[in-house]
Amino acid sequence: MRNLMHKMLHGKILFLLLAGMTFLAGYVAGQAGGTTQKTTIHAVAWTPTDGFTDQDFENLRVATAKMAGEMPGMRRAWVGKLRRPLVHGDAERTYGLILEFDDLKTREAYSSHPARAAWAEYWSKARAPGPTVFDVIGE
Repeated sequence: MRNLMHKMLHGKILFLLLAGMTFLAGYVAGQAGGTTQKTTIHAVAWTPTDGFTDQDFENLRVATAKMAGEMPGMRRAWVGKLRRPLVHGDAERTYGLILEFDDLKTREAYSSHPARAAWAEYWSKARAPGPTVFDVIGE
């Protein structure tokens, strides 16, 4: 009987130890995920051109991924339809483009990089003039 109680006590201690370690790991992961970023975001809300097709979108998506892979300092790129249209003045923006850069310096270098020039061919065919553009500089 004493041996059984001893095993049960060890089992409870082991369970509490594992539960505590799991809680601590979750806490640490949550703290790490709850910080702000130091990167720079270039965001564009845009309206597609008349006659914009699914193939045009796919071409832009592929060109954007290629540019992100070739451009130093560009971390990630998103291109897609906005969940809800963004109204800016008289224009309704229905698509978005997000480019994430290491910092402001690499964001500024993007404008004249050769990979951007190749990508701009698809970009100019996809969007109507006058998109809504802004940058967020992480601090």
